[in-house]
Amino acid sequence: MTEVNDNTAQRDRSPAYPFVPLEIALARLAEFETYFKRSAARRGKVGEAWGIKSQAYADRTLAALGYFGLLEYRGTGKDRQIVVSDEGRKYLRAQQEETKREVVKAAAIRPRQIAKFWSEWGGDRPAEAACLDELVLKNDFSEAGAREFLKVYDATISYAGLSDSDKSEPDGGAKSEAAEGEGAAMQTAMKPAHVTAHVGGAAPPMVSLPIGRPRIVMNGDHLDIQASVDLEGLKQLQTMLQKYAEILEMVAPKKDEAPN
Repeated sequence: MTEVNDNTAQRDRSPAYPFVPLEIALARLAEFETYFKRSAARRGKVGEAWGIKSQAYADRTLAALGYFGLLEYRGTGKDRQIVVSDEGRKYLRAQQEETKREVVKAAAIRPRQIAKFWSEWGGDRPAEAACLDELVLKNDFSEAGAREFLKVYDATISYAGLSDSDKSEPDGGAKSEAAEGEGAAMQTAMKPAHVTAHVGGAAPPMVSLPIGRPRIVMNGDHLDIQASVDLEGLKQLQTMLQKYAEILEMVAPKKDEAPN
């Protein structure tokens, strides 16, 4: 299994992606299930399932499982807890290998960044240098983040055994967006959050957006927002912002927590 550099994941400001590949995420899922049985877990306790004492590292592990759609939050406010998702339970309970493989293939391309580049690259990924240029120059990755992402991408695609026939997203856009939200909800927030928004003509030249497709990236302690929206896109943006407001409120340090 491929591990990644935790220090890079902690500092990097690249677009969000799971910092561990799918094979490791599935192993962490099984450990979570073994430790907590079928009970829900509070965020501050989940590291115990993996022998992780650092809350920051535990949060990034949670985020990875959220991006793959294996864990999710239930409840609100103080009652919010982490549980195994329907897809996670399906993987853990399935007796037929074919069923497990279906879950694995769907999970592999659930994270938005992996799905995006799988749809472009398919089973014959371009050379390393070409991919790094595309990630850094066209998609806002840092150089270190691009290299780490390629490690996660290659390991995940290889483990899932994806072929070009799997290019269409099996869950549909709605489930992918939901998994993105779960992953973002589980990311570490090092400081109280603030929001930086760029809408319509005021957007910086980061990426050309089609009308109606807002772009929100959670960068640790703040959001980067770009949007060129019509009425339907505005409604979608409002819904997304409400969800991210809940996420930022939830992961912001509590008053009784010592600062990092």
